[in-house]
Amino acid sequence: MLSEDVLADHRSSQARDALRQLAPADQIEQLCNLEAMAQIGAWNKELQPDRIVAYAMADTKMSGNDFVAEGAAVHSEHDWYSLRFKCQLTSDRKKVVAFEFMLGASIPRNQWVEHNLPYEDEQFD
Repeated sequence: MLSEDVLADHRSSQARDALRQLAPADQIEQLCNLEAMAQIGAWNKELQPDRIVAYAMADTKMSGNDFVAEGAAVHSEHDWYSLRFKCQLTSDRKKVVAFEFMLGASIPRNQWVEHNLPYEDEQFD
């Protein structure tokens, strides 16, 4: 899967270290977010995804080894887009083994605050 390739790159050493420091649930979410960004970027070269908020419009769910985000949002350039994805993990939940997504329409700016979607100059908590 693409997240494995991204994390294996020597330029990702800080990301690998940061991922190890997170609580297990946060590790899963961040790993799946990374896979989502890589998959979207590979699927459409015009998009340059740089942020995902998996819980923007609906809570995420864990079902067995599947992380499901029905109400996610992805940021690319100056816009946020609605996103749904399912990320299947290995039994130890350290690697992605299957991934599917559906990218939706852009989210109007007047809804960004409601869904905790930061503007370009804002940092995540």
